[in-house]
Amino acid sequence: MVVMSDQRESASPLATVPSSQVPPAEVSTSAATPGTGGKAFSLGNRPALTGIRAIALSFVLIFHSNFKTLPGAWVSLGIFFVLSGFLITTMLAGEHQRTGRISLSKFYSRRGVRLLPPLLIAVALLGLYATFVPVANAGNRIWGDSAAAVFYLSDYRSAFGHEPFLGFMSQCWSLAVEEQFYLIWAALLLVALKFGNRKLAYTLTCIGIAVCAANRIYLVLGAHHWNSYVAGRAYYAFDTRGDALFLGCLLGLIATGGHLEGWKPWAKRTLSVLAVASTASLIWIIATVGLAARSLPLWWLPISEVASAVIIVYLIIRPKGVGTRAMSFSALVLVGNMSYTIYILHWPVYVAISPFTVRWSYGVTEVVRLAIILPLAALSWYLMEQPLMRWRRRALEVAAAPAPIEGLGVPVVPAAVGDAHPAPVEAPGAEEGPHPGDHVVPDGRPLARRPTPAFE
Repeated sequence: MVVMSDQRESASPLATVPSSQVPPAEVSTSAATPGTGGKAFSLGNRPALTGIRAIALSFVLIFHSNFKTLPGAWVSLGIFFVLSGFLITTMLAGEHQRTGRISLSKFYSRRGVRLLPPLLIAVALLGLYATFVPVANAGNRIWGDSAAAVFYLSDYRSAFGHEPFLGFMSQCWSLAVEEQFYLIWAALLLVALKFGNRKLAYTLTCIGIAVCAANRIYLVLGAHHWNSYVAGRAYYAFDTRGDALFLGCLLGLIATGGHLEGWKPWAKRTLSVLAVASTASLIWIIATVGLAARSLPLWWLPISEVASAVIIVYLIIRPKGVGTRAMSFSALVLVGNMSYTIYILHWPVYVAISPFTVRWSYGVTEVVRLAIILPLAALSWYLMEQPLMRWRRRALEVAAAPAPIEGLGVPVVPAAVGDAHPAPVEAPGAEEGPHPGDHVVPDGRPLARRPTPAFE
């Protein structure tokens, strides 16, 4: 259930310092937007957008612990997907507003440096585990799952029912949905903005929302019988879940178009009421609506995604609101920063330590699982991910710096305005993240005990 635009990547201070003491980000998300009175949208430092990921991740971990508690934890997926679309779009559109261009090579290199190392570490640890512990059907459950995860094909592997029972990397289906989205949307946005046509970008997001939602509805209503195979096809694939991501893109375009600035007090109060109502609806869904319901892909998915969008807008427009301050709590921000790695690691650990492999009580099992997952995620965050993000930022800044004239040491100012600016720096973790994929039982058969969806 995704890096927060211009926030600095070495954001560990967010995890240890109260949000009110954290200095604002140095880089604005965008330059002044025409038609907005010269006032640019600035995402800046928004720890609440990271903190909300920690809450969403906790729902996933709780549900996956026994597949009974919080049956509607799948709503976390909508939160992560909408947030991913929003942050990616504000980052790319902001880059275009500042520089007049979008560098796809830098965008994809940033994604690779951020996403691949934790994923490859998880695969390596699985290989080490399989060396010492006999695993039934390891060729499919470990290596088949790992190959699908690394090549970001897990969503269709799950959607078409090809994943094994208790596959070790089945949770990566949501990461595949996001990666496929990155490939498509970044290129589409580049084309739209290259011709200076934001209306085209708006149109593309609306088409994306409509096509994905209509495809999902068609699959459900067109099926002769509602069973686990139809449920899986409607739930796990990019072509049926992309509407949440495109909804986030629409929010990003609205934000960088200057429409999240200068709201009247009455409008802010109305937004607060809507945010409370959205939060209440999500809590009710989480507590009551399981994945077996045929109504889930028809009604509950879009309702949860719209509610997620309202909450994200609230966190942006009401930075001093009660909900925003609560989501900015330093411990939540720390967990939110590590959420991508926690999500990747949690499912293989849950499979390795489960009622199928140990005979411990529920409480002991959960303590042991978390005692493995959280230290590994912390080591990854502090020793690998943060250093890599600092290196990536320095590399991009060096690549973007003007070259000196030979023999004079005088920088050459590039002709293209965009070449004079470094690529935007993302904050840790908002684009990719834990999302709840799930185990649907519409016809009495579990969907291969799939884990729920995921975050950068």
